[in-house]
Amino acid sequence: MKLFALDTSTPRVVACYVDDEKKIFVELETKAKHGIQVSQVVEKMAEVDFGNLNIVGIGIGPGGLTGLRVGISFAYGLGIGNKFVQISSLKLIALNGLFYNGYIAVVRKAREGYLYSALYKPENGKLDEIVSPFIETVDLINERYREFSPKLFLGDGAEFFESDVKLNKFELSELSLPTARNLYLLACEEIENERFVNDIEPLYLQKSIAELNFEKRKKEGSV
Repeated sequence: MKLFALDTSTPRVVACYVDDEKKIFVELETKAKHGIQVSQVVEKMAEVDFGNLNIVGIGIGPGGLTGLRVGISFAYGLGIGNKFVQISSLKLIALNGLFYNGYIAVVRKAREGYLYSALYKPENGKLDEIVSPFIETVDLINERYREFSPKLFLGDGAEFFESDVKLNKFELSELSLPTARNLYLLACEEIENERFVNDIEPLYLQKSIAELNFEKRKKEGSV
């Protein structure tokens, strides 16, 4: 197997390449645009023959629209004649909390006061998805998760919530970003379960400005 996987949904771009002889993990967290970061990934994997892959894994979000499009376009360019596996970018972050004996709520900032979120629970060394990815406000996310306890919040939106486990800022920051190793593990899980796809379906979830303005006017009673 010659696997390449990539996630560009967060400011930290992560990638991995694995074959029968080697594993290469790359993590880049710079202020450069995602297109430049993907080019840097390729540079750091100079020994990889990208024209001789079997499987391409791609993080499908939810996350920043531009970053997702860059990653998915790159994956399509590599994927001619290959198999695709899709990886939830929220589950990728949740895997950092696999040690936690409770529920893991991933919350990532979207825009206009909204957050992306999903809820997971560790079971037998893997994550069960309890609530599928969605986009909502802080208050409504809190309401939706009220019945689940204890909870660990991860992601750049975790500052708006109270976890049942206390982490310092450094721990929370590190656990709230994807890792190349976890990307590899989730790609292998998809391969093991033969969840291959021909077309990549990104989880954009982002509400349009028009939708957000309509909801705002509705709350204010002007609709």
